Amino acid sequence: MSALASRKGLLALLALLVVLLVINYWPRGGEATPASPRSATTRLAARPGGTPPAASEIPPLTFHQERGEIGGAVVRNVFSFHVPPTATPKPLPPAPTPFPAPGSAQFIGPRLPTPTPTATPIVPPAIPFRALGVFGPREKPIVTFEDGPRLINAREGDILDGRFILKRVGRESVDFAFVGLPPEITRRIPVLPPDALR
Repeated sequence: MSALASRKGLLALLALLVVLLVINYWPRGGEATPASPRSATTRLAARPGGTPPAASEIPPLTFHQERGEIGGAVVRNVFSFHVPPTATPKPLPPAPTPFPAPGSAQFIGPRLPTPTPTATPIVPPAIPFRALGVFGPREKPIVTFEDGPRLINAREGDILDGRFILKRVGRESVDFAFVGLPPEITRRIPVLPPDALR
């Protein structure tokens, strides 16, 4: 029963607060009237611990002040389109000189192909010897050469004067190769007949 009685007491207190709020804030005369500064001051004074502010502390409201100015110059107009600066065009490289067409006044003639370099032929040195005769066995014949006052006897494969290689010995001619040159480069000299020696 005590809990029910306390609940009824709370509801009665709540209803009383609602009635007081309605009476205090209900508009009078059928239209809402703005609360005067005096009534606001009275309400503040009526609150516990609230002191009304002095009249000198409230700054007066002024409605005739002009708008402030923007510091600095306006850089860009927001109502116009932004046009980027035009880039400086780079100079174009010079065009290559065209080759004159056949039949034009500048046409000289067809371009000749670049000649391929030819290999310089190897000229073997002259043989300073005279073959005076061939004697000895047929398998290994011996040739007698004359070089001024000298007489030289040689067989196939011998090197004369450090430059000449006796490559082949025949009855009528002999062939020489050369030291330091390809073996296919040879030079032939005749063998003098016996009648020429008299």
